[in-house]
Amino acid sequence: MAATVNTVTVADSAGAQRTVMAAVTEPEVLLDLAGMELESNDSTRLHEVEDGTLLLSLQRAFPVSVAADGEYYEAEISDGTVADVLARAGVTLGPDDYTTPSLDSPVTEGMGRVRVHRVTYTENTARETVPYETEYLDETAESTGKYSHGVLVQAGQDGLVDVTYRQKYVDGGYSSTEVVDTQVVTEMIPEIYRKYNSDAVSPLQAPEGITVENNVPSSYSKMYSMKATGYYSARGRGASGLGLYYGTFACDPTLIPYGTKVYITSADGKFVYGWAIATDTGAFVQSNRMQVDLFYETYAESVANGVKYVNVYVP
Repeated sequence: MAATVNTVTVADSAGAQRTVMAAVTEPEVLLDLAGMELESNDSTRLHEVEDGTLLLSLQRAFPVSVAADGEYYEAEISDGTVADVLARAGVTLGPDDYTTPSLDSPVTEGMGRVRVHRVTYTENTARETVPYETEYLDETAESTGKYSHGVLVQAGQDGLVDVTYRQKYVDGGYSSTEVVDTQVVTEMIPEIYRKYNSDAVSPLQAPEGITVENNVPSSYSKMYSMKATGYYSARGRGASGLGLYYGTFACDPTLIPYGTKVYITSADGKFVYGWAIATDTGAFVQSNRMQVDLFYETYAESVANGVKYVNVYVP
């Protein structure tokens, strides 16, 4: 059986082109028939074209320059990728090193220099504060009363963490920072408030070990029947230096010393100021020691609660 004779165009990337007739397809034989020689690092590609003939492309090797570590390298290559160039130039990459163009970029004659970018890291650990968060236990839907209170039930405490940062440098220049580890030194404790409604004006809680039933404390040393008036002041502190807020009152400090926490309610229980702390001196002390001024946080409210008669229970 006669062998098939192919028309083969042999094209040299250097410019020469020859057409040969051959019954073989080995590139070396076809090049020899065309009077061309395959040199070191050259490459060939044989494929069929649209008219049914064959095309043997001879790509001559060309130099590609590589810049790495302040040095320049050259590699002869005719086909492949940037990764192949580095392999021929004897340049190796670290785990995070990279190149421009990228390693998988095809090489072309006349392409620019391949640059190797070295990636290094430094790490440092810093102790940092984690600010405490504020949480609320909202019981307003389950409670009744005309006063809405927020009572601190757990004091917040900042936490501490050791944070390890990794700084990335590319070719010796700073690039970025990332957190690579966090170790808790002290847990953050949230500040917790209980929100609820109550008919008591004051949100202050009873002293430890004392309960209130039918508006009478379970334990007290004295009970004064006193006149109560409402008052308001824009000042932040009373005569004692202690604050002014719902749950504070003015009195004769020789009768009820500053800082004393008492329970204040009307005898019939229809008015409840609640637990309150003596922080201010009343203007009435020269005329009536048996009087207290109950603090309200708005002037209108203080007026609305003008004069009442109350029992003041002193633990």
